[in-house]
Amino acid sequence: MTAAGRVIVFGSLNADITFEVHRLPQAGETVVAGGVRRASGGKGGNQAYAAARTSTRPVLMAGAVGDDEAGVSLRDDLSTAGVDIGLVRVVEGVSGMAMIAVDEEGHNVIVVAPGANHVWPEVPALPLEADDVVVLQLEVPLDVAAQVARQAVARGARVVLNAAPVTPGADGLLADVDVLVVNEVEATDLLGLSTIDVEAVAAAARERALAVVVTLGSDGALVADAEGRMTRVPSFPADAVDTVGAGDAFVGAFAAALAGGADLVAAARRGAAAGSLTVTVRGARHPRLHPLLVDDLLDSQPDPPGRTMS
Repeated sequence: MTAAGRVIVFGSLNADITFEVHRLPQAGETVVAGGVRRASGGKGGNQAYAAARTSTRPVLMAGAVGDDEAGVSLRDDLSTAGVDIGLVRVVEGVSGMAMIAVDEEGHNVIVVAPGANHVWPEVPALPLEADDVVVLQLEVPLDVAAQVARQAVARGARVVLNAAPVTPGADGLLADVDVLVVNEVEATDLLGLSTIDVEAVAAAARERALAVVVTLGSDGALVADAEGRMTRVPSFPADAVDTVGAGDAFVGAFAAALAGGADLVAAARRGAAAGSLTVTVRGARHPRLHPLLVDDLLDSQPDPPGRTMS
């Protein structure tokens, strides 16, 4: 256990428009949607929401929104969830937006227009402290994320990088990262892994001297510490209706658990529980997400078996 700190999420805020379709369209094809939903999103916003709604840790959001109606909603929704939005800038122009198509099995395709998320004439000095956990994603410019990571390192804060979407040059961030969280595709692209298994993930963690968490959807996650010690964290049973936001819920709950003093495996289990709960509802944010809801799901499934040394 380590000292408890805050979660500071630096990242994207988007207005999501989700189309419910019976199947995802192919290139050049038009598919008629059976329903349309509008909600607040963005990987950064979703992760801050999950961090605040799955823990009692202070959660701060740093990012940018436009001076439009969407920007007001994006800030208000996070504030209502208990996130401190004092570090969210309002800039002239439009807020970020995401168009999402979700099929009947919960699979999705997403198109993002960055808007205000890419308006950074300068990077603000964040009020970081040594016990903080700083969460980064790559829906903001890479150089901006890199500067925030360097600020965190200078203050002694831990950096969790969710390398999504993988951006050319993202491997240059890893020297300032304590924990890398990626899915299978991102692990392949960023770490150059030809296979995603215990040995490959352990070797990648040892080589780069950082903890690596590879999320595997319904197959749980592989967790390697910086020395390559491995644990397979199982998923939790869930009736999935929408996988949008599951990864963000994992990252947010994971970071909040780390900030509260949990170790990597315990934090990953909490992240997996939050992700499993999120897929049971429509949209990227579970409206009833709560620490007790996560606790109950964790209590329903025994701890994973001992570590597999590699």
